[in-house]
Amino acid sequence: MNEIRTGRALQLEGLQYATNKVTLGFKCEARTKIELAQEAQLMGMTLSEYVDTIISTRKQHTKSNNNSELQTLLSQQKAHLHHFKRKVDFYENELLQNAFQLRKGQTLEYRNIYGETVSKTITQIEDIYTILLDTIKLS
Repeated sequence: MNEIRTGRALQLEGLQYATNKVTLGFKCEARTKIELAQEAQLMGMTLSEYVDTIISTRKQHTKSNNNSELQTLLSQQKAHLHHFKRKVDFYENELLQNAFQLRKGQTLEYRNIYGETVSKTITQIEDIYTILLDTIKLS
């Protein structure tokens, strides 16, 4: 009797209608994970993004057996990630990071541009940015 070992029964019903990415878990050698993580870092990607790219392009790679297509795709994604990292770095600058570290976990009261007293607990760096924008009338 032929049997495929999968660990758990596969639940494939409805996956073809999924609009969000789904989790795929698998075991590999520790060295493989380390190598993939290092390659991902060199490409400016997370391990998850890098493995997703490799898996998503496996058919193209198998058909063409040409690394140039994969390298082009990875370069494009690296450029996109670099672009978004620059944007995040702009908004999470040193001033905001210092203010966040100083006030993290505290609840601050301030007056917004409408003169209303607002109370906000600082749990993430975006809260500092929100308070700054709420207190400065730009127009």
